[in-house]
Amino acid sequence: MRKRLVAAIFALSTGAASAQVSTHVKQCQAESATINELIVHCTAAIKSGKMTAMQEARAFLNRGVAFFEREQYTLALRDYGFAAQRDPRLPTVYANRANTHVRMGNPAAAVQDYDRALSLKPDDTQSMIGKGTALIQLSRDREAVQAYGQAIQIDPEDANAWFNRAIAYMRLNDPASAIRDLDRVVALSPEDAEAYVSRSRAQQARGDLNAAYQDLTRAVEIDPAYSFAWYRRGRILHDDGRKAQAQGDLARAYQLGLDDPWLAEYIATLAQR
Repeated sequence: MRKRLVAAIFALSTGAASAQVSTHVKQCQAESATINELIVHCTAAIKSGKMTAMQEARAFLNRGVAFFEREQYTLALRDYGFAAQRDPRLPTVYANRANTHVRMGNPAAAVQDYDRALSLKPDDTQSMIGKGTALIQLSRDREAVQAYGQAIQIDPEDANAWFNRAIAYMRLNDPASAIRDLDRVVALSPEDAEAYVSRSRAQQARGDLNAAYQDLTRAVEIDPAYSFAWYRRGRILHDDGRKAQAQGDLARAYQLGLDDPWLAEYIATLAQR
C-alpha cells in the first residue's frame, strides 16, 4: 500500500513538472512575452533538460534577443554561441550575433556572421543591409555599396537599403549617386524627415544650395522638433550672407537643445548685442 502511494505521488509530481516545463517552453516562444518574461521562461526551459537540441537553440536565441534588448551584449553573444552549437543551421542566430557585434564595435566579426547568415539564407535583406553597415565601420565603403545594392535587388521597396547606400555614396564623394538613391527613399517614404536632411547635404555638396534649402524646409515641416534640420537650414542662410534670415532658424535649433560649439558661440554673440 505504501509503495503504491509513493508511486502515485511520484507520477503526479512528474506530470506537474512536465506541464510546468511545457509552459516555460511556450512562454519562451511567445511573441507577446516581455523581455523579462523571455529571460525567466527561456532560462527555466533550458535548465529543465527536457528539450530537443532544436528547441534549446531557439530558447538560447530568444533569450539572447532579450539580453540584447536590455543592452547586455556579452550575455547576448554567449547565448547566440550556445544556440549555434545546438543548431548551426539557424540563420537568425548568426544575423542576431552579427547585430550584437556591430553594436559592440566589432565590425570584422559582424561581417563574418552576416556572411554565415547569408550562406544559409541568401535572400535575407536585413542581413545584407547589416553587412553593409559593418563594412562602413571598417571603411570598406565600395564593398558596402555592393552589399546595399544586393539588398536592393532582393527587395527594391526597402527604403533603408536605398538610404544606407546613399550614405555610402556620400562617403565616396559621389553626391550625384547619393541624390538618386535618396530620391528613391523619398518616393518610398515621403514623410521621412531624415531622408530630406541627408539629401540636402548631398545637394549642398553638389553646390545646389536652393535644393538643399528646400529639402531642409520640408524636413522641418514634417518634424518641427528636428533641431539639426533647423541648424542646417540656418547655416545655409548664414553662410550665404542672409544672416538676418538665419537668426530665427539657428535660435530655434538652440532652443531645441542642439549641442554644437559653433551654434553656442553664435547664440552667445547674439546675446551680447
